[in-house]
Amino acid sequence: MPTAPTNPSGLIITNATTDQKPEISKFLNQDNPIHQHLDWFSPLEWLGQSPFLVEKLDGKIQGIFLAAPEVKQASWIRLFCCKNRTPIEDIWGRLFAKAASMLISANVQQLAALSTHDWFTTLLRKSGFSHQNDIVLLEWEGDHIISASKNPGITIRHMDESDLPEVFQIDQAAFAPLWQNSLSSLTKAFNQPGISTVALSQDQIVGYQISTTITIHGHLARLAVHPDHQGKQVASALVSDLLEQFTRRGIWLASVNTQADNKPSLAVYRKFGFHPIKKFIPVFQLNLDSL
Repeated sequence: MPTAPTNPSGLIITNATTDQKPEISKFLNQDNPIHQHLDWFSPLEWLGQSPFLVEKLDGKIQGIFLAAPEVKQASWIRLFCCKNRTPIEDIWGRLFAKAASMLISANVQQLAALSTHDWFTTLLRKSGFSHQNDIVLLEWEGDHIISASKNPGITIRHMDESDLPEVFQIDQAAFAPLWQNSLSSLTKAFNQPGISTVALSQDQIVGYQISTTITIHGHLARLAVHPDHQGKQVASALVSDLLEQFTRRGIWLASVNTQADNKPSLAVYRKFGFHPIKKFIPVFQLNLDSL
């Protein structure tokens, strides 16, 4: 287990409660160092989940650490924020040690974080996290390249809310725990303005995509194909249909994120004219059973 710094007199760490929402909101809107995960839910929507730790010194918030798991085996650091001009490493050390202990007790095996700040990367490395992957961003600028090979057994239709439990099962089968979405996250994504579709084979859902749209820009937020149907042009059918819908709506700029080592996904996106841009987000991971 990580060793937490000694607690000064007057310091307490508790799990956040919903009645602390105004106090936490005010703290998060101040000019404090903050790391926030790319999430469908805002930090305040995680109130009531655990660990959502708040450190106070003499009744005033000094730091916040949120790592509530979305699935059983893995979790992300969704939020870390500390008061400006305070000993950030001490605050991090205390909150991380307590959060790690809570996650281990809940049988969570992996903890991961995206890092867009050098100071946060330093904290992660000092706590034993290692750089495992990168999230890469690709863009499409209206060049719709239709695949020459299509699977005639695949049909695409709009996703209905009643499809979400089946979509959730595909998501669970298609991704390792760290990259899985909960049913609540998929529902939240589905309810955003955009285009959501499912791919069917013999009237069974075998893949899906959820995209968001804002004026002329679309973002392919989630794409998954059941493992039994991967390599059968299902992903290509979903992307082709999506880009056709984008084009009809006058959307000529689209983006998608994927892992740098996900070669099948990268091949599909590049086939349709997506090209990588010079932006990436490092992914750090820690096996909690090693603590």
